[in-house]
Amino acid sequence: MKSSFSIVVRMLIVSVLLKMLIFSMNLQFTNYEKVALFGNIFILMAGIFFGIRLFKTQAGEKTSFVADFKAGMRVASTYAIFMCAFVYLYYSIIDPTYFDSKLAAQLTLAEGNGMDVENARQTGKFVLSPFFQSTITLIGFILLGTFYSSILPFLMRKIGGFGHK
Repeated sequence: MKSSFSIVVRMLIVSVLLKMLIFSMNLQFTNYEKVALFGNIFILMAGIFFGIRLFKTQAGEKTSFVADFKAGMRVASTYAIFMCAFVYLYYSIIDPTYFDSKLAAQLTLAEGNGMDVENARQTGKFVLSPFFQSTITLIGFILLGTFYSSILPFLMRKIGGFGHK
């Protein structure tokens, strides 16, 4: 891998293939949907690691914690933006009935618990929309990227052997 962008492209390919595999096998309403969620979190962590490692090896000298953090965030933020766009397109074009099914299940649950169904419907339409989900994806990946970009350089320094110390 010669650049952080090539790392992000590989991360996106794996993430999209994972999500599309779950969709093609019609497992998006089962616990296998969580596999895609946690798989993407692992992909983010691995991508940040490889981004920091690439930065350290290309630097040729000892790098600072802040520079390592920035290298990790470069990968995380680019991945987050592209995944945000993919999530919006996925729920808008590829699987547009996903949120209708989720909303129907939530309304049935709300009615069974004696809640105000109309209020639950309005809240559900807002939360269960491609725009809201893509926004949550962006925020979540940025927050996780910040966390991993701050932890991984520390661990890489303590363990050693990952680029220059």
